[in-house]
Order: sequence, then structure tokens, then C-alpha cells
Amino acid sequence: MKSYYASFDAFPTSKGASTHICHSLQALSGIADKVDVYCLQGNNSAIDTRLAENVKIYPFFYENEAQNYLERARLFSEKVYYCTALSHEKGIGQFRDIWSGLGMIKQTHLKTVFEVNALTSVELPVRFPLLTPSLIAEIQNIELACLEACDHIVTPSAVTKKYLTQKFSIDREKISVIPNGAETISKKDKPIDLPAEYIVYFGALQPWQGLDVLLKSFRYLKDYESLNLVICSSVKEKAARPYHKLIEHLGIQDQVIFMYELEKDDLYAIIQHAKASVAPLKFGDRNVVQGCCPIKILESMACKTPIIAAELPVTKELLAEGEAYFFWPEDEQDLSRCIRFVLDNPGPANEKAENAFHRFQQQFTWDHHNEHLQKVYHNLM
Repeated sequence: MKSYYASFDAFPTSKGASTHICHSLQALSGIADKVDVYCLQGNNSAIDTRLAENVKIYPFFYENEAQNYLERARLFSEKVYYCTALSHEKGIGQFRDIWSGLGMIKQTHLKTVFEVNALTSVELPVRFPLLTPSLIAEIQNIELACLEACDHIVTPSAVTKKYLTQKFSIDREKISVIPNGAETISKKDKPIDLPAEYIVYFGALQPWQGLDVLLKSFRYLKDYESLNLVICSSVKEKAARPYHKLIEHLGIQDQVIFMYELEKDDLYAIIQHAKASVAPLKFGDRNVVQGCCPIKILESMACKTPIIAAELPVTKELLAEGEAYFFWPEDEQDLSRCIRFVLDNPGPANEKAENAFHRFQQQFTWDHHNEHLQKVYHNLM
């Protein structure tokens, strides 16, 4: 059996999406004779070296950098269509987005799996606020076509499954919830260039992540003079410019340390030695309506680091009260209260971190994810 995997996203990179893609490909390489991957060109070769020999990546380059998003999406759909059409080997095609899906759903030699981590109609208006309602409606029609035409749907969150059944009237039995995972992480030495006392934020810097809320919470922590915030960005430095302006406005330049696109081992060492890891997700369609499964939370669980998270259905799917501290989303004062409690009560904080680690071992390793995904494939075959 041959597997085809497509994503209108760069791979490999240091982003969480790339981590998810990597482990999905590991799962597919264990049950398929060949795995062909169609994606945008990545910029980090470290993940690529962990893939099996039967996984072949076909990166897509754009000759004209001036093309807009929709033009690029159309070209990528055409690439996926022609590449999968040229191969007459029967198999299963898995796609992460509607642009990849348009290239697969009409291939008669493929059964298809729509991996819904995010929906274009929800995420694109955040990137491009001037999109017209008619264009968003057209995108939703494409989403519906992909959801109805595919043979099965996998998604990492029960919130997302609920949205698909209510918004698009998809049969619940057609959707499998397979949470993201994390690696089992060995104990690492503390990096010598880090401050003695710090909390950590890691991941991408989109507005819905809530990093600005975390920065503003430091206004209520001025009595912790030695406390620092280490921000490990999975994207390039230019994405942090708005946050640097906010940091200057708040007057906390001496307390904030930025790092960019770290290797996994370096990142894990920083997380393990932090006083707490913060996931300050905001309200909004992306987190509340569509749903998500933050890998930053799962990796923090695997690192045995105390977790402070915004109290949303997507975070309560992963953590219970005895496993983390929760604050009301977008309330920087409530967030500062949680940070203060962790700093002042290391014993209970570490106990919650230990409880979260045990839950990670029981439910959220990448082996768990891969076994569930392989089961979906066996059922389709």
C-alpha cells in the first residue's frame, strides 16, 4: 500500500505543525510501502533526518515571490493533483488543508483522510483582516466539499469535532479524535546562559497565542525583581517586532529574553528548568469555536514543568485541576496570580507537574497518536 501526504505548509521547520507532520509520517511509514510527501520547502533539516527511508519529500518552490496567497494555493493544489494522478498505485491520501484536499479528493485510486487541525475559513481572516464575506463563504464551500468527499476525518480536539458536526453537518462516526503528542524527554542540564529564575513561553507568535497577555502580567509582578521571561519563538525574529514594542512600553526590557527557532534538545533543556511554562491562549474563534490541541502543553507535561494555562475547553481536554494552574483567558492580573502562586509554592507546583507527566505517559505520547492513526488506515484498507 502506498501513502500520499500533502500539506500547504513548510516542512520541516521548528513549528509545532512540523512536529506533528513528522510523527504522522513516522506512523505512515510503518504501515505503507512508500510515503510520498508534498509540501512547501522547509528550512530546518533536523526533523528530516528522523524519517524512514521509504518516506520521500517533494518540496514545492514558488518561482514568483510576488504571487499572493490564493495564487500560491491554486498552484499547490495543481501540483498535488498532477503528482498523485501520475502515480496509479492505489493507496490512501492524507491532507492537512483544503488546498491539498482539492488535489486528492477526485483521484479514484485513492481513499482519502482529511486531517483537520485548522480550517482556512477560521484562520485566514486573522492573517488577512480585509477578506470579504463572499470569499470566506467560498472557502467554506471548499471545506464542505473536502469534508464530504473524503473517506475519513481525523482531528486532535473534541472541540474541533463538535464544530465540524454542527457547522458542516458531518456524521460524528466519520470523525476520529486523535490528540497530538510529545516525546519522552530525558533530563537535561540547565543552559549556562539562562537566569536563575524564569518562566517560559514557547511556540509561534500569532495573536491568538496570547503572548501579549503574558507580557502585560509582568506589571503585577514587579516585586519579583529576579524573575525573567524566556520566549522561545518557533518563527523568525521579524515576527517578534510588535512584541518588542510592547516590551519597551511596559518597561520590562531587562526581564525578557528572546530565542528563535531552537533545536528540540535546546528547547527542552530550557523548558525543564523553568519555574513554569505558560500557555496564555486567548478567546476567539480559532481557540474556542474551531478548537486546537497545543503541542506546547503536551511538551511541557513531558518535561515535568509546572503548567499555567488559559482556562478553555481545549486546555481542559488535556489537563485537570490537579495537573495545572488555570487562569481566566486574557486576564493578565489573574495570570500574574497563578505565576505568583507557582513561585511562592514550589512543592504543590511540582506535584501538579508530576501528575501531568503521568497523564502524558498514559495518553499523550506520540506512540499513542501513531497507533490511533494507523488504526484509521487499517480500517480504510
